[in-house]
Amino acid sequence: MVFRDDNVVIIEIGSLTTRAVVGLAESMTPPQVRVPTKIGVKRKLTEQATYLFDKELEAAIESKDPELEVINPIVQGVIGDWDAIEIFWYKHWCV
Repeated sequence: MVFRDDNVVIIEIGSLTTRAVVGLAESMTPPQVRVPTKIGVKRKLTEQATYLFDKELEAAIESKDPELEVINPIVQGVIGDWDAIEIFWYKHWCV
């Protein structure tokens, strides 16, 4: 297998922002993708939690959904909600 620069994706998940760059860029290159690391969670007693991102999350915030809790799954570099960060990772980078 031949190693090529465009086969590499660097993803940095931070407390407030998640950034990504395709290829091995210089350290001063701005990220090509930047998304907020915030997740909407709707927890119900009888069901699993529902996680909202991007447009769905913004719509729920605007409609002032009473069941919505907006969280940052990473606080000061420590993952506080593993389920939320796994779903965040999958929804943004694997789909």
